[in-house]
Amino acid sequence: MTASKQILGSRGESIAEAYLRRKGHAVLARNYRDAVSRCEIDLITRAGDELVFVEVKAGTGQRFGDPQSRVDARKQRQIARAARRFLQERSWHETPCRFDVIGIDLSRNPPGVTHLEHAFWSAV
Repeated sequence: MTASKQILGSRGESIAEAYLRRKGHAVLARNYRDAVSRCEIDLITRAGDELVFVEVKAGTGQRFGDPQSRVDARKQRQIARAARRFLQERSWHETPCRFDVIGIDLSRNPPGVTHLEHAFWSAV
C-alpha cells in the first residue's frame, strides 16, 4: 500500500471512529490484526450487547463508488476469519456480532459518511 493510501485510510478510520463514538459505540480495538490470517479489522466496537466488526473504505472523487461493493467476498471471508480469532482470544463465543462497512468520502467538506449496518453476514 502506498503512503498516500495509508494516510487516506488512517484519516478515514479516525473519522469512522469518531462517528461511531457519537452513535454510542464503545471502541474496543482499532487495526486489529490476526497473525494467522494476516487480516486486519479496521475497527471493533460494542453497540449495546453486540460486537461490531467494521471495515472502513475511504476515498476521494468519482472513482470512490459504493463502499459496500468495495468489500468483496474474499475480503468478507478474511474479516470473518479474523473476527473468529478475536472472539476465540477472549472466549466470547456466545457474543452476538455483526459486520458493518463505513464509507468515508474525503472529497466532501466535511467528509461524507455512509454507514452500512449488517453489510454482510458470516457465522463466526
